[in-house]
Amino acid sequence: MYLAQERRQYILRLLEQRGSIRTTALARELGVTDETIRTDLVDMQARGLLERVHGGARYILPQNTNTADSPRLDVQLARLVCAHIQPGMCIYAEDCALTRVIAALLSNTPVTFITPSYALLADLSPAAIPHRLICTGGTLDKASGILEQPHPETILAQHPLALSILSPMGMNPTQALYPHAPLAAWAAAAAKQAQATLIVAPSGILTSTAPFAANLGIFTLITEDNLPAGFEDIPAETVPYISEDSINDYNY
Repeated sequence: MYLAQERRQYILRLLEQRGSIRTTALARELGVTDETIRTDLVDMQARGLLERVHGGARYILPQNTNTADSPRLDVQLARLVCAHIQPGMCIYAEDCALTRVIAALLSNTPVTFITPSYALLADLSPAAIPHRLICTGGTLDKASGILEQPHPETILAQHPLALSILSPMGMNPTQALYPHAPLAAWAAAAAKQAQATLIVAPSGILTSTAPFAANLGIFTLITEDNLPAGFEDIPAETVPYISEDSINDYNY
């Protein structure tokens, strides 16, 4: 039999990458019964790790980020990011689930987040966290959901950045890749302006592609420990990778 803990960690990885999963498809993928997966999902929902929906489950933000040995990939990656952050830093942040986890983990470390994402500002503003929030302003680009500016470098220069945290859709060793041009423009400006840049993402996106590129200088990659070819020489901090094969190792 598979070890339930390993299987459930793998389920979490899939949820964080895909957003939702189907019970029957996951059972086929792992070679277990539908009932086994349903039992997993019931237990994981009870622990606040996911939300069950008809026929499967979907990703939710962690309800408890205080557990040091959390099985969630988003919490593990966010903890590595937070080790780079000191109180009072000014940080460029993108609109993604990882940013929200990072903000929660920093509940005792007040920082300033600057972002062109109105959705991120709306989510963090009412939250019980001590952070200062700066909106870049501009015209809303509905496709990307961010506030577009003709010269993002000028805006960011007004708020010296200690750190930029980027979570692109894809990567190559010198560029972060995004689905929309304004996202790439802001990312390039933030990487250029900040004293340090962290690229934080599951390893599965490292070889993904997207049409718009942000050129990167020196950066540190925060990801899982199965780096693809071409990324071996990039400074990286990693968490253990859990794959379907690693679960199958426990089959007998």
